[in-house]
Amino acid sequence: MDINDYKNAALRTDFKTYEDFHTGDVSPRLEYGIIGLVTESAKLLDIVKKTKKSLTPLSHENVIEELGDLLWYLNLSIDELGITYAELAQSNLEKTTKKYPPEQGDNNGLIRG
Repeated sequence: MDINDYKNAALRTDFKTYEDFHTGDVSPRLEYGIIGLVTESAKLLDIVKKTKKSLTPLSHENVIEELGDLLWYLNLSIDELGITYAELAQSNLEKTTKKYPPEQGDNNGLIRG
């Protein structure tokens, strides 16, 4: 599936009514998206915490579900900002390239941990 196909299909579930979100010059829809990103990130962290505490295998199904929810809120947020995934990706790569400039002989600039 193409990411833009995902974007259009996911926005089908955006209710587009955010009367209960009122915050200065931040649109209610963007605020809702950002809050969703934080809460879904917390759910992912909770999955990891519970896995480490109980020493049980990580549930890939649960992780995938929460990552999908993160993708939905990211999709909503970038749509509200009027940007594309390509623009977001390009901006991120420009930032990381400045932070981690490619060095000669380092496997084409790939960072290895």
